[in-house]
Amino acid sequence: MKNILYIILISLFSLTVISCSSSDESASTTTDTTAPVIAEVTAVTTPATDTTPAYTFSSNEAGTITYGGSCTSSTTSASSGNNSITFSTLSDGTYDNCTVMVTDNAANSSNSLSITTFIIRDFSISSSASDNASVVFGQSYQYQLNTGGTYSGAITYSLSNELDNMTISSSGLVEWTPTKASEITTHEDITITLTTASGYVLTETYDLTVTGTCVSGNVLSIWSEDQRSSTDSSKFLGNITAYTDNASDNCGPNNNLDCTAENNYQFHVPVASSENLNIGPETSAEDGIMFFYNQYDNTTHTYLFWMFGKGGAAFSNPNYNDVDFDIFIANNESPDEVEVSDETGETSRESQTSSSPYSSTYTGRYHYSSGKSDGAVIGPFSGSSYRIFIDLGGTSTINSNPLSLGNLDSFMYWSKDNSSFALGNVDNFTVGYNTTLDCSN
Repeated sequence: MKNILYIILISLFSLTVISCSSSDESASTTTDTTAPVIAEVTAVTTPATDTTPAYTFSSNEAGTITYGGSCTSSTTSASSGNNSITFSTLSDGTYDNCTVMVTDNAANSSNSLSITTFIIRDFSISSSASDNASVVFGQSYQYQLNTGGTYSGAITYSLSNELDNMTISSSGLVEWTPTKASEITTHEDITITLTTASGYVLTETYDLTVTGTCVSGNVLSIWSEDQRSSTDSSKFLGNITAYTDNASDNCGPNNNLDCTAENNYQFHVPVASSENLNIGPETSAEDGIMFFYNQYDNTTHTYLFWMFGKGGAAFSNPNYNDVDFDIFIANNESPDEVEVSDETGETSRESQTSSSPYSSTYTGRYHYSSGKSDGAVIGPFSGSSYRIFIDLGGTSTINSNPLSLGNLDSFMYWSKDNSSFALGNVDNFTVGYNTTLDCSN
């Protein structure tokens, strides 16, 4: 009997242990099988100029972030709630394959969330036409459109609602010279369009005001350095308008001669000082003066005048001055020559080609004393592409003489409206035909 009771007790104990063991085993094998749920909160702004754009998504669980497609980020941990991330640097282009996914601590992965397509454009217009939104009549307007950021491939530029003869170069330089009286006003809504190789378009629209008054005549542009072969827009200094006589404003000695270049200089008339001009600016003891002149009935031929010194004006130290420079002519349709020179040998044409377009070289070597002046006239110049290069410093490439303005402060270039500007301390500059102003329209 005892044995039977013992066996029964042992069996009951075994069943109890087995039951408990089964219960514990069931509890320990219960796992998290629910995947995180994620959703887009704030998409990437598009197009974006920021190459490291921001993005926000939500998750109902914490976990590890996995990125797919073309987008990555240094942020790899997600928290429960909204998660703001910053993408690693992206290049220009369209991003339509980027994804994000969150895996919780139980290795449950969320759905792969497709990030809304966005565009990166690390490219913008960095200049403003309002910085350059006015131009004086007869002067040349220039505006360089500059861009910021980087972009691969070619860029094209175009103009709309532009003014007559306004151009834009392949590098985005807008150029225009107002030549008609009717253009002295404010021109609205000039538009520059920039198009990238991939078809991305940027535009800039602005107003341009033309000020001043119209003065008819031939307009000459001035650039620093040697611009005979091709002109560098970055070297542009300004414009001047040639002086012109009229039918009743004769400039001969007794008002009975036509205003030829020689008559205007009046060197052939016995006067106290040789700078006796009827058409042109006042001479100066401190500055050399330069200007162009043409007759009212022969505007196709212009002449270049230069003078320095002034009758009755004393030099302090020394009591004399030396001015030495070289002149180089290119693309002249007329055979030019020395029209007037104060003294024989001071102005000399050294060479000239035998046919049009003519190219010539001149030397100007002047030595004058207190109370006197020196100068010369060369020409005529005709056509629409002639260039006159004047070398003021260094060593002559013609005869190795030293070149210098002596005690002069500068050359002053004068215009028909009596405006002028100094060329400063430039060692050389180029003058060339730009356009002809007509104030009748």
